[in-house]
Amino acid sequence: MKRSNSARAVLPLLALVLAALTLGTAGTAVAAPKKPWEKIPVPALRQFTPPAYERVVLENGMVVYLAEDHELPLVELSATIDVGSIYEPAELLGLAAMTGTVMRSGGTPTRSGDAIDELVEARGMAVETGIGQTEGTAYLSALTEDADLGLELLADILRNPAFPEDKIKLAREEQKAEISRRNDDPMSIAQREASRVVFGADHPLARVPEYETVARISRQDLVDFHARFFAPDRMYLVVVGDFAAKDMVAKIEAAFAGWPKATAPLPEDPEIPDFPRTVNVVDKDDLTQTTIIMGARGIRASDPHYAGVQVANKILGGGFATRLFNEVRSRQGLAYSVGSMPGTGWRYPGLFAAFTMTKSESSQKATAAILAEIQRMVTEPVTEEELARAKDNILNSEVFNYDSKREVLDRLVMFERFGYPADFLQNYLVQVRELTPNAVLAATQTAWHPERMSILAVGNYEDFDGDFSTFGPVNMVDITIPEPAFSVPAATPESLELGRKAVDRAIAAAGGAAKFTGLKAYFEKTVLDATIQGMALSFTIEKTVGYPDKVHTVQKTPFGSMTAVVAGDAGWQQSPMGSKDMSAEDLADAREELRTDMLGTMREPAAFTFQALAPQEVEGKPCLPVYVTGVGEDYRIIYFADQDGLPVMVQQPGKSPVTGAPVTQKTYLDEYKAFDGILMPVRMRLYFDDEEFAKGRTEAFTANPKVDPALFVKK
Repeated sequence: MKRSNSARAVLPLLALVLAALTLGTAGTAVAAPKKPWEKIPVPALRQFTPPAYERVVLENGMVVYLAEDHELPLVELSATIDVGSIYEPAELLGLAAMTGTVMRSGGTPTRSGDAIDELVEARGMAVETGIGQTEGTAYLSALTEDADLGLELLADILRNPAFPEDKIKLAREEQKAEISRRNDDPMSIAQREASRVVFGADHPLARVPEYETVARISRQDLVDFHARFFAPDRMYLVVVGDFAAKDMVAKIEAAFAGWPKATAPLPEDPEIPDFPRTVNVVDKDDLTQTTIIMGARGIRASDPHYAGVQVANKILGGGFATRLFNEVRSRQGLAYSVGSMPGTGWRYPGLFAAFTMTKSESSQKATAAILAEIQRMVTEPVTEEELARAKDNILNSEVFNYDSKREVLDRLVMFERFGYPADFLQNYLVQVRELTPNAVLAATQTAWHPERMSILAVGNYEDFDGDFSTFGPVNMVDITIPEPAFSVPAATPESLELGRKAVDRAIAAAGGAAKFTGLKAYFEKTVLDATIQGMALSFTIEKTVGYPDKVHTVQKTPFGSMTAVVAGDAGWQQSPMGSKDMSAEDLADAREELRTDMLGTMREPAAFTFQALAPQEVEGKPCLPVYVTGVGEDYRIIYFADQDGLPVMVQQPGKSPVTGAPVTQKTYLDEYKAFDGILMPVRMRLYFDDEEFAKGRTEAFTANPKVDPALFVKK
């Protein structure tokens, strides 16, 4: 901050006054009394010393760390396995996480996952497995008396997972639900897309599962992935608790006896790129604030400047009372939150990053202010006061990252896996104590390069202040979640002719073309009986349609009634929570559904094309599947029975009412009945991804009833 000329004129005079006061009181100076909290004695911080432990390498190559602790009758075991999603094939993203989940949920050939759940709950144990980006994990906690049983369970799960299809399906649905929600939170979007910007969209550290890759994963893929990467010589065990180390080693050897070592080396680690700066915006017009992450490749923890970078980050933005907090948030008032990450990694060079959440109207100012503070860090030494405070922060807090024996030994496992000495922490703390302002400056100048920091902003771009392109050309990032892929063979004149004949036959069988073209309105009452999350629920749907663009739907649920109305270019919804207009997208979807449902298709078949596919059986009935186009962006396949020509099943894309994830929706039409000369299905079954969701029945259907115009007037 610039000082005014008047301020500079006052400073010499103020210095003389202070000097005179000092000289005048030199002989009688009295120390200021201590404040109450300053009288509390503060003991010197104890030096970190690791607990006593043993390290044993078994004949099969497994590395075991053991630390006895007889204070409580408990045993904890944590396993780290050299596996991770970085090893997934690009076409099977999601495979590693699914493998880690189903290893535990699916159980083994001798104990199902459900049986293990019951046993674990009855004994008060915890048995878990998982696979992350760069490692697999397993965990056991048990009373001393159950430790042998727990070890037997965990070893069986790690060696012999059963991977049953039902648990694979459940894990797949969970991943699909996660995909469907991944754009809900701006910070999650920013973190994901920042990784793609810094590392590259196809980099193993930035890839994300998609509906298509998750759907492609088969049970055999899980079996093969487990066989490829799980082996005793890729596993590190940490055992802490109430046991005798010699006896525990013998039990571990017995539990994993006969498990062969890995037959192939691990793939090479992916290279970490160092790209030049790019400027990227995820434009979301529903946001009033902007989430910004700027980042670039950092360093590995083995770098000589590791300690300097950690201290520098404490000064820049790694906590409260930092430069970013004081300047960007407090003084300039530009941010709701602001901070930084040092950019150090244990296995790979880390991601040096700064982040903030700010108003849309201060997006550019906040970004510029953060970059300015980072630039200061690489051009000016920090002050002695800042350095002392950052050192104290690290020295006083680091020991709390190792406040249990298991945490200490888990960290030693990490050191061993990635080639660090066992006394890395002790050496690091010594280096922190010895740092000077110039040493911190040398570290930031080596590791931090603000000119290379790519910028990723998530917000309403139209409301951004200034010109975001001052940081570089702006790339607009599309975060649309790709829908599951679906394809059919290319149509031929013969397949189109055969498809249209199948539709014409169905129209004739259901009442004739005149009945459908003469359908100007109808009333339909349907009841659905569904089971949702274990609850049996019944829904009644009363629908009144006036072609071409009016629909009045009342859904009566156990939780109250909801009404949706489409009246030409207007649409609204009413519920116990009140009334609201339909969004343009929802209104368009409702109008499209009216035009393209089964009755709409049979009323105006000329508006669609019908492509016959290869004959198939549906629940034992020979059928001709017909692929319908002209139904918007979705697809539809109608399966016509060879026997009578009527539809027996309709397949189309849908959304899970529980998770919101895309599903393949199949509606089975089991029984027909004539209403006013039109054959209508009266018994239906609704399936999502081949799992029954509901049974339905048509209780009433009236063709061309007298329709009350008031139904389509907003009240």
